[in-house]
Amino acid sequence: MSFLKAFQYKRRNSLIHRLDPRSKFLLSLVLMTFSIVFIDIRVLIAILTLQLFLIGLARALKEWVYSLRGLIFFIIIIFITQLLFGGTLFMGIVLSIRLIVLSSSMSWFFLSSTPEDIGRAMSSARFPIELTFSFVMAIRFIPVIYNEFQSIYDAQRSRGLELEKGGFRTKVRNLMPILIPLLVGTIRRTYEIADAMEVRAFGASPKRTSYKLLKFKKGDYFLCLVSAILASAIIYLKIFLGLE
Repeated sequence: MSFLKAFQYKRRNSLIHRLDPRSKFLLSLVLMTFSIVFIDIRVLIAILTLQLFLIGLARALKEWVYSLRGLIFFIIIIFITQLLFGGTLFMGIVLSIRLIVLSSSMSWFFLSSTPEDIGRAMSSARFPIELTFSFVMAIRFIPVIYNEFQSIYDAQRSRGLELEKGGFRTKVRNLMPILIPLLVGTIRRTYEIADAMEVRAFGASPKRTSYKLLKFKKGDYFLCLVSAILASAIIYLKIFLGLE
């Protein structure tokens, strides 16, 4: 569950936090496109360096590094797959970097954008209010689920449940006393939220207002310019230089 740390908003007074979520999301999409289109290690390292710079500006390097623990299992799978099916160690390293770049493309966005601002950005883009609300609530549930998982995990260990011992099947079986209470608690919260929405007549009026309106600033226009330059670089590297 540690990978959820990469999607948990941290309130800080940084340059990245003050930017409009729409400009940050645009750059995140461009960075994600790089990780999908290219497999060249030079391009991936360059994009990863840019992502680390953005995460550093957001002062969220600690959370980003902690979230990488959740990718260790998938990185191991990548190396095993490469070794079993005729791949090379170098290709395993490249694919692992590609996975990190892909996961980091959106993590800096979620680490520096409040769920409320993300909801306002989706509303300004004319997304249906039901979809916007569902997405914002899903983001809000991430830290709640993570904290509850950690609490249940610690409680079961204090009762003598050995989660680290045994083979793969044993470890999966030992997770049941954690996952079942977590699932029950999540469903209970869902019903409570549904009742609260019904009491407040959610969706009764098609016209909705917001006390805070999003507005582009100089930094947002600069970020859009960087996104446009990087998008042009994708076309140039892929079509004219033929990089894979």
